[in-house]
Amino acid sequence: MSVPGTKGAPGYTVDIATGELALTTERSGKTVLDTAGDGGGLRFRSGGKWEHATAVTDWTWQGGVLTLTTDTTLDGATVTARLEPEADRYQLDWDVEGGSPDRLGLAYDLSSAGHWYGHGEAETPQGGPGVNQPWPLDAGEVDHKAFGPASYNMIDPFWYTSRSTGLRVDTGDVMDVALNKGKDGLGTFAVESPGTYKATVFVESTPLDVYRDYIGIVGKPAKSDATYEQYAKPLWNSWAQFYTKVDQEKLLDYATDLHDNGLDGHTIQLDDKWESNYGNLTWDPKTFPDPKGLSDKIHEMGFDFGIWVTLWINLDSDNYQYAVDHGYLLMDAKETSKPCEVTWWNGQAGIIDLANPDAKAWYEGNLKKLMDTYDIDGLKFDTRFFDEKCAPREGHQATDYQKLGTQLADEFDLQGAGIRVHWNRTAHEAGFVTRQIDKGTGWDSLRASATQNLAISTVGYPFVESDMIGGSGGQPAPSKDVLVRWAQSASLMPLMYASTSPVDTNDTTTGQKVDYDQQTVGLYREAIESHEKLAPYIWDQVQSTLKTGDPIMRPLFFDFPKDEASYTVTDEWMLGPAVLAAPKLSTGATRSVHLPPGTWYDVNQGTVIRGPKTLKGYAAPLGVTPAFVDLKAKGAAKALKALKRDDAPAASVLITPDAPSTDSGTPFEVTTEATNWGTRTLKNAKAELDLPDGWSARATGPATAKSLRNGATLTTTWTVTPADDARWGNHDLTGTVTYNGYGGHNGSQKASDTVQARVRAAPGSVRDPYLTTDTTSEDARYAQAGDQFAIWAGGQDLSGWKDEKGVIYRDDAAGEKATVQAQLVSQSSASPVGKAGVALANDLTAPEKGGYAVLAMTERYGLEFMTDSDGDGKLDTWAGGGSTYHPAYLKLTRDGATYTAYASKDGGTWSKVGTAEVPSAAGTGDAGMVAGAANANYPGENIEAVFSGFSVTS
Repeated sequence: MSVPGTKGAPGYTVDIATGELALTTERSGKTVLDTAGDGGGLRFRSGGKWEHATAVTDWTWQGGVLTLTTDTTLDGATVTARLEPEADRYQLDWDVEGGSPDRLGLAYDLSSAGHWYGHGEAETPQGGPGVNQPWPLDAGEVDHKAFGPASYNMIDPFWYTSRSTGLRVDTGDVMDVALNKGKDGLGTFAVESPGTYKATVFVESTPLDVYRDYIGIVGKPAKSDATYEQYAKPLWNSWAQFYTKVDQEKLLDYATDLHDNGLDGHTIQLDDKWESNYGNLTWDPKTFPDPKGLSDKIHEMGFDFGIWVTLWINLDSDNYQYAVDHGYLLMDAKETSKPCEVTWWNGQAGIIDLANPDAKAWYEGNLKKLMDTYDIDGLKFDTRFFDEKCAPREGHQATDYQKLGTQLADEFDLQGAGIRVHWNRTAHEAGFVTRQIDKGTGWDSLRASATQNLAISTVGYPFVESDMIGGSGGQPAPSKDVLVRWAQSASLMPLMYASTSPVDTNDTTTGQKVDYDQQTVGLYREAIESHEKLAPYIWDQVQSTLKTGDPIMRPLFFDFPKDEASYTVTDEWMLGPAVLAAPKLSTGATRSVHLPPGTWYDVNQGTVIRGPKTLKGYAAPLGVTPAFVDLKAKGAAKALKALKRDDAPAASVLITPDAPSTDSGTPFEVTTEATNWGTRTLKNAKAELDLPDGWSARATGPATAKSLRNGATLTTTWTVTPADDARWGNHDLTGTVTYNGYGGHNGSQKASDTVQARVRAAPGSVRDPYLTTDTTSEDARYAQAGDQFAIWAGGQDLSGWKDEKGVIYRDDAAGEKATVQAQLVSQSSASPVGKAGVALANDLTAPEKGGYAVLAMTERYGLEFMTDSDGDGKLDTWAGGGSTYHPAYLKLTRDGATYTAYASKDGGTWSKVGTAEVPSAAGTGDAGMVAGAANANYPGENIEAVFSGFSVTS
């Protein structure tokens, strides 16, 4: 099937293999999209088993539609597919006749189309969307089972590729979407319905053209719901600062601190836990005795005041029975005579039925009365407007509730918090700000916040902001560096959404106050001021987007489609056509920056650089946010005026490799590269290495330079020798360069970069009184050096269904009152649920003898405290969660049959993970360290775990 090129479209062909149905899309003679081979491209599920289309038995061409009929792998079932070509796309609709299928799906070979993008907030085995968002999607794994219009995730059934093809699935049903799941190289897009599968395949010249084709179908924003001031200044929301431990005094102190420290913002927004109960829409008099007085004081400081609201009414709230009696709630999908009950993070609830005009009017009336009484300027709507457990009101579909929620929210000022609606034209045209799903507080979450905005904005929601600066996922408070870098990153996004105060905050995991220093406050303030200066340029982009539908924050390749390197850049983006943002999203003081073709002005160093070029080791100490202006792009003058600075350091140091490793006492090489990024020549440059005690380094090349002109680099190779008794684990190596400014009159200045050199443990043996045991089939290995221990082990899992692990233990060392403790220095496994920790049992070589408990840290998902409650040797109770961190101090205590687990980041302040009864615990037992790879989905992969300071006291 061939479609010739036109002035606005490149043309394409679709090769149809008839022996075993396959669709290969080609442009200019090259494959740009190919259906899957193994398992077929057109798949359906029947009787719990996946089948697929096979040989083509008939075809017709009539009325511009190619109709194919095929056999399938299921007796009695056939597939009828219809391909309708247009200049830049083709429609692919197909049905299964016979066989009683319950879902239909397309499957593609991902590599045939290059890289894949789109989707929105992706569920991933690595913790997405909270701490992970692969970019491109095929660079990671996506396993998104409840991909549908009622999802809380910001998603749309649209994907596009680096070879300028795209896929849109036209459905209102829930999908099961996977990309590269288990590293299988496939994209599978299944609809949970037996009805006609409707898809559009786009074939264009650039990814931006594909995006514009898609927007032509689903619509572009007709307006922006945010004002100029809401784009220019941050929204300060209370959630990550207090979570639900908020009251009137705390909120007022929070606002006062921000005001007094010059941390500007347009609104103070009170999040969850102000109500007497969820759904009452009345204040809790204990925690908010004078809400009108609170509102007045916030207004006096120059802020607007807003609150968090939801359509979900808890079953034990005052308003619930009233809503039931008046028929205001959605009904249950299975038992339509009773209200639908849903479980959420605050209990059991019903949902107001927005398709019922009386229910909508009642809810709106309550909101407006509340706002008028307490002088509330705006609202943050949270939770979903519908749930799949519920039945749509007669005459409506599930997808209608996105529209109804959009219409409700559009009546109020959302204060730059927007709402999370998606999937239909109404959501696209409404022009709401899109806030992300809650993120963690670590570097991984910061990186995910950037790539996730690229994903959301390129499925048609252009007014994006990251999750609250610093994260909001109930994890420990962000470090100074994460908080500052997040603020800097957000300053180069369309809007800034803030919560964690850089003055001080509360660590929700410990209950302890966290004080940041004045540098944190100052750098955060600078990020706010920089964003406010950039606001006139950003507002121009808002107006442009309303005309074109193009995203404001977008991947480099949207503007530079011929620049191949741009397709895999994960930590840079274009903000409109003129600004390339390259904030530092990881530890360290340097980064590599890729500049596409063009003439770029470095706003920090005042230099002009002609791309394409990669700036290796670009100086990005904590006070510097790398950004570049395309001097020939529209808006360059405004962007340059806003971002240009004169106080950034002139030089940087880059150490390579960024993660060297060696054995104790074994030399290795690193290289320092000191580069002058300034406009003037630097004098008397000298490179040095700062090393741990007992280590030595010898320069094998020049370590000094009398002068370094603009762009010049002093490269020094060093042979580094660790101490013979260097401890396993990571050790800081800091490279520095000292230099004098132009003419030697500016005094000595210094730049530095730090990497962690890892001293590896080597498999060997353990010494008495330590023993080992192995329940895997992959021959665990062990090592000991003084009070350090290491385990290398396989094992399918360390849990109830499989108890496979390597163990280093003390025999009969733990009495009836005992404590076992160790520092987990590091762990590394391919599986995100690989586990390492401490254990107690009557006999660790035979857990079925009772008394078995494990406290472990997982590779990605935090702590797990598991016990055997019935003495059968299987771990069947669980507590834990949170984020993974190292070093992790782990402690298990036993008091008779009562086991308690604790964890700490510093070995001083301990948090309880859980307590459990283990009735089978008897007498004196074993205590040890354990590690299991949990490699059921990663066959053959092992875990490496390093411990120190193991102790047992009885």
